[in-house]
Amino acid sequence: MAARAAALANAQLDNLTDLQALLSDQPGLRATVTTADVHRQRLVRQHLRKVFDDVAAGQEQQVVQRLNTLLARYRVRPTITGTSPADWHISLAAPGTPSSVAYLAATVWGLAVWLCQRGIDRLGVCAEPHCHTVFLDHDSNRRRRFCSERCATRAHVRAHRARQRATRS
Repeated sequence: MAARAAALANAQLDNLTDLQALLSDQPGLRATVTTADVHRQRLVRQHLRKVFDDVAAGQEQQVVQRLNTLLARYRVRPTITGTSPADWHISLAAPGTPSSVAYLAATVWGLAVWLCQRGIDRLGVCAEPHCHTVFLDHDSNRRRRFCSERCATRAHVRAHRARQRATRS
């Protein structure tokens, strides 16, 4: 669920089609979202983006404050749901909660759990100056700086060329 938070923070949500693309792995929810949901998702996206930016700026208390605000807004109310024992699962929103709101509750909850279990240093913003994509650090050494190999390569090539220019001068 924490991956949902990073995906939402990185998403472009200009219209309903963009939201449906974001929800491609949630076919039931994807089919029911409306343009009103686009606005709600955009608002949460902005808050999640600020969470990652605050991590990058070393503002840990601000990160916790922002996540607590989101947790208060999208309260998690775990319940067991399903139609049979083979289908039982934990839903993180109260029965009757609109699916898009339940999705946000699970997303915010997932990021909060990730932060508490794995540490604030596991949330990142790509160090490639032209990128700014947020990511979750799964690396064992906790040293991930880039969102992808492509951005890492781009930054390393740029640094290499700058060193070559400096030695020629």
